[in-house]
Amino acid sequence: MLHEIAERADAATEFRGLFISSHRANAACARELARLHDAIADGLEAWGVGTPRAGADADLAHAPVVRRTPERCLVQVGPVALTVAWLQRAHGTVADGELLVVVWRGAVAVQPPRGFERTVDRTGASSATPVWESVLVANAGSEADWVWMPVGMADVTLSSAALADQCMDRLRAAHAECTRAR
Repeated sequence: MLHEIAERADAATEFRGLFISSHRANAACARELARLHDAIADGLEAWGVGTPRAGADADLAHAPVVRRTPERCLVQVGPVALTVAWLQRAHGTVADGELLVVVWRGAVAVQPPRGFERTVDRTGASSATPVWESVLVANAGSEADWVWMPVGMADVTLSSAALADQCMDRLRAAHAECTRAR
């Protein structure tokens, strides 16, 4: 009877431990996502976004738009954006989830109208296009050895700090490319 049950058959599942399939990992995942989002915010601060400096790029003089929820982080810096989203079934385990990271060219964080008289006057849909994306899964035998693994690359592991650095590098590169194109 049990042989008819479908199982997730991707290669990454084979390398992931019992902890990641337990419900205890959900709380650990929430803490790890908070660490990732904090590291991205630290990366923005280190980049100098939103702090006018002598010789700073004009686009960087404006404060970035940062929106965070426990499962998502969105950063809009001038003509580029970064989104990090944890996707998981409602009652699933961390082993069922995936982390989707995308760097965009264009506006992802659409500004809300500034007053009741402008509620009807909205601009068109976002024309953002993805520049780089990565899908990762969590791997851990315990919370202490938590790492992110890009799907299809079982030999590559990233800590949350290393993943945040990679995201910021991609965001800075996309920003530089967009400002050169102007």
